[in-house]
Amino acid sequence: MWTHKVVHVTLSGAMMGGAEEWQTGFYVGHPDADAAVPNQLFTDAVRDAWTTFFQHADVGISNWYSFTQVKAARLTEAGKYDGTDVPVSTPAAAVYGARGGNVFPPQIALVATLIAGSGKGLAGKGRMYLPGINEPIDATGHLTAVYTQKVATQLAAFFNTINASFDIPGEVINASKGRQKLLGIGARNVPVNGVRVGNVYDTQRRRRNGFSESYTNAVVAD
Repeated sequence: MWTHKVVHVTLSGAMMGGAEEWQTGFYVGHPDADAAVPNQLFTDAVRDAWTTFFQHADVGISNWYSFTQVKAARLTEAGKYDGTDVPVSTPAAAVYGARGGNVFPPQIALVATLIAGSGKGLAGKGRMYLPGINEPIDATGHLTAVYTQKVATQLAAFFNTINASFDIPGEVINASKGRQKLLGIGARNVPVNGVRVGNVYDTQRRRRNGFSESYTNAVVAD
């Protein structure tokens, strides 16, 4: 159980002409009170801030990827939709990444760690998968520190915009349900105060939307 109601913000879009879909998100709320019910102004403000991040040249999201929707839903302490309105915001036209060239397979994603408080204990760390990153790796399989710093800076700027918006009550948080059954430790919401981006790509399952797979065969002699 969470300690208070929170808002789950879901960002989504498509890739490769709609053959696959991507989705990521984060939480908004308060450390010591229920989150307000989100409205259209809320999702419109997130839409505009994410558009800036998604298209920023420093981030390097592939132009094969598009951003198409923001959804904000308030969840109960049990993690269920609470029955209030779930506003959705879409750009006037699909928003595409700014990076050209060949793209990595759709299962490749860059993970950002959302640091809250000291970064230790319950709600100290959250994860956000960043879709469509199209930055080359070096001969050792790593991204450069210069590049990952740029991504971290732009993602922090995105969260700062969310926190500063009059249309978005609350702030970006990590929400932990605690470990009451095991350790008696209570749930908590902790404001995010930092972003950490590693220099190794991760993998994430994607939802196929119309991505068909064909096979070729070869004969093995007896």
